[in-house]
Amino acid sequence: MSVQAIDTPAFIPTAPARRDKPASVLNQLFGAASRNLVQWWTAESFRTPVTTNTILGTTYHAINDPEAVRRVLLDNVENYPKPDQLARVFPLMVDGLFGTDGAPWRSQRRLMAPVFTPAALQDFLPIFTEVAQATAASWEHEQPETIDVAAAATRATFDIISRALFSAEQGLAGDEAADHVAAMLDGVGQVGIMAYLGLSQFDPSPRARAGRRGTAYLTQRITAFIERRQADPSPPADFMTRLIDAFAADHPPKQAAKLALSNAVTFLVAGHETTANALAWTLYLLSEQPNAQAWAAQEAREALAGGGGPQQVLGRLVYLRWVLEEALRLYPPAPRIDRQALADDQLGELVVKKGDYIGVWPWVLHRHEALWDNPDAFDPERFAPEAKAAQHRFQYIPFGAGPRICIGAQFATAEALLILTEWLARFEFSPVPGHNVEVTSDIALRPKDGLPLIVTRRA
Repeated sequence: MSVQAIDTPAFIPTAPARRDKPASVLNQLFGAASRNLVQWWTAESFRTPVTTNTILGTTYHAINDPEAVRRVLLDNVENYPKPDQLARVFPLMVDGLFGTDGAPWRSQRRLMAPVFTPAALQDFLPIFTEVAQATAASWEHEQPETIDVAAAATRATFDIISRALFSAEQGLAGDEAADHVAAMLDGVGQVGIMAYLGLSQFDPSPRARAGRRGTAYLTQRITAFIERRQADPSPPADFMTRLIDAFAADHPPKQAAKLALSNAVTFLVAGHETTANALAWTLYLLSEQPNAQAWAAQEAREALAGGGGPQQVLGRLVYLRWVLEEALRLYPPAPRIDRQALADDQLGELVVKKGDYIGVWPWVLHRHEALWDNPDAFDPERFAPEAKAAQHRFQYIPFGAGPRICIGAQFATAEALLILTEWLARFEFSPVPGHNVEVTSDIALRPKDGLPLIVTRRA
């Protein structure tokens, strides 16, 4: 039976209602739109090549033309660095690969490239499988159970990243560390006026205070960890050792430690959160489409039965890879990419002035009516080879694009696929009657209030 022969009815998954008119400035700064980024958009935004907005005297262009996206992220990338405001929102990540531009970024990317080669990735694949199997073992019940798969995915991916980064170092693994990471992510994800004005440290809200405590906890623990690693003559060959060694090649110890800290926080926070959300959304989509789930589960069982290690299992996944790619289209891990023009430029018919902000929003780009047929529907066969070949390279960018494409994209993809393989091979996932799945977003897209699904052991 060919994958193409599967006939599943179109399913329109959950998404916020689109506005008839743009959110007001007050709403964007203080209201619901400041707390959930995907509530900004009007229905017209998903039909036009550019949406322009002016807020507090700053012009912001959200572009949806793939050729314009290509110019910003590739052809004229030097003219579009990250905005200065990012340093205010993510101060702990500003020195690392996430926050730098120009020569410092190129230097870090060059030094870190060997850490993310396919050969280096091989060392982490068994961790992905082991954690997925441990989670699956905790779900083994005779009767169906309602499980928050978003929470389970977050805990699994945090376990993976803490083992891969820190060899499960005490204080950087387990529930306490995971809770502090979640609080930090929740705190820095606020897009309101305090963050834009660089006054986040004075925000009195409980969410912001918890975020500051999480940031302090991570800073202290990771800094001490790096100091111990630098003093250890025979450290474990985990991700952090490779990272510290890479920076030590070009930087004195203190600078190497500072760069290692910034990048470790980036990978710890973003590295597990984005994959966890991808897993949750994929399971949600499959839970609503039993035929698609049955085929993915069959492929997963056959891939595991074929023997060999995790790399061999990955090589046998075809349909499940399409499903994951479609989940990343509908629910991209990072819903926005922001840049700021250093000089005047032309993006198609759009005239960009020096200082203008440019937004590339995968949330909108991936659902744009000019680029996709039935764009809000779940259809994994969009990523069958022939259909994928017809897409513009810059209309689907779940991990960004151009030279700044996510350096951990292969890590995250392999992690998600191996976890899904283990879980789908052993369990069936079904919706909880009466539960309304909603999308919320700050710096990532996640299911609001978790994602409970009924988990049933397969025969």
